[in-house]
Amino acid sequence: MSHPSYPPSPQNDAGAGVPQIPTAPVGYGGQYQAGPQNDFQPGPGSAQYGAPGFGGPAKSFMVTWILSLLLGGLGVDRFYLGKIGTGIAKLLTAGGLGIWSIVDLIITLTGNARDKQGRPLAGYPENKKKAWIITIVVWFAGLIIGIVSTVVSLTLVAAAVQGGTTPVPALPSTSQEAPLPSPGPVTDANSFMVTVSDGNTVKVSIVNSGYTTEIPDMSYMKPKNGGFLLMEVSWETVTGTSLSAPTNFEVFDADGNKGEQIYLEEAMGSLPSEEVGPGQVRQGVIAFDIKRGPTSVVVNDDLGDKAATVTLTPAS
Repeated sequence: MSHPSYPPSPQNDAGAGVPQIPTAPVGYGGQYQAGPQNDFQPGPGSAQYGAPGFGGPAKSFMVTWILSLLLGGLGVDRFYLGKIGTGIAKLLTAGGLGIWSIVDLIITLTGNARDKQGRPLAGYPENKKKAWIITIVVWFAGLIIGIVSTVVSLTLVAAAVQGGTTPVPALPSTSQEAPLPSPGPVTDANSFMVTVSDGNTVKVSIVNSGYTTEIPDMSYMKPKNGGFLLMEVSWETVTGTSLSAPTNFEVFDADGNKGEQIYLEEAMGSLPSEEVGPGQVRQGVIAFDIKRGPTSVVVNDDLGDKAATVTLTPAS
């Protein structure tokens, strides 16, 4: 029986007839490396502290803390951590009326905050002490500012209410000498008769007078001659008709210098400028910027001529 013929086996140094181990195929252009991998190499998606992570590095503790401290009421810290849903809820509720913001800030400061993937925040151990100190200082400063603002607001409100209800201060009272009217008969201690025009007569009375450095409700005005003379006068038409007006009066100091008349609004009790019929009386205040001391008060008639004078001496 015959047997087929085979080619002789190849020879090599390792021994006759032992076939060589074929080279392993290389897939997709890579190089095969035999042997097991001994050490675990975390990929770029691995989280801090050895915890597995997904989708990039862990969020920063410092950024989360600053956002929670300054913009927590707007939910910005939760947006940063990837928690969009609760961030919107926090925004719409103004940080849960402030309570949610405080809770989130404390959670961040105690190292319990996590991002959307549940990873702890990077940089917490080395920055937690600094974050606590700054947070306490900010809270304390905010408390002081809040107290001061409240006190100032209450003070302004009280001042506004008081200013709206306080009546106009009364005319300051000073001592005065008994007026000596000239000319015209004296009808009583502080009154005298004045002929204004066409035989029409008026009874003028100085009801009160005083010297002050500030006119009530006109504190912005500063006297040029040391102070203001305020006189409350009564203008009564006895016969005919007359015109009452502050411009009917002039004052002169002891040196003969004319005082500057100060315009007062009607709401301040100024003597009204209007026609006064027989038996009618008008009463009000007139003011002059004049030096303190003996003062001559002049009443003029309708033509601007002197009709009567009286001397006042405000208290020193």
